[in-house]
Amino acid sequence: MAAPVGAAFTSRLVCVAGDRLVHPADGRNDLARIVVRWARRWVAETWAARQYFEALGIGDRESPCYTDDDVAGWLLLEPRQGSLAWRVRSGEIEITTALTAEAEAWPG
Repeated sequence: MAAPVGAAFTSRLVCVAGDRLVHPADGRNDLARIVVRWARRWVAETWAARQYFEALGIGDRESPCYTDDDVAGWLLLEPRQGSLAWRVRSGEIEITTALTAEAEAWPG
């Protein structure tokens, strides 16, 4: 079973490509600090998120990505329609199928 939208993220939650998190101090708008799961890491979806991590000295400027620990406590958002995460949450595919696809796309 997938964690509900609004749940606080911990490294115990299983997330797949397309899952999204918002900083708990932000509203859900274009100015919010939002990250998206990609290639088993988190990347900034919004400029505000990238600036936030850059100010903290987390990630590099060339290819910024963030660990589960970096986003612990952020809140789960609805994934974008058509993403792997959306397909899992809508019941179109099972989480095991999504994790297998990720393992093939990003081995190691």
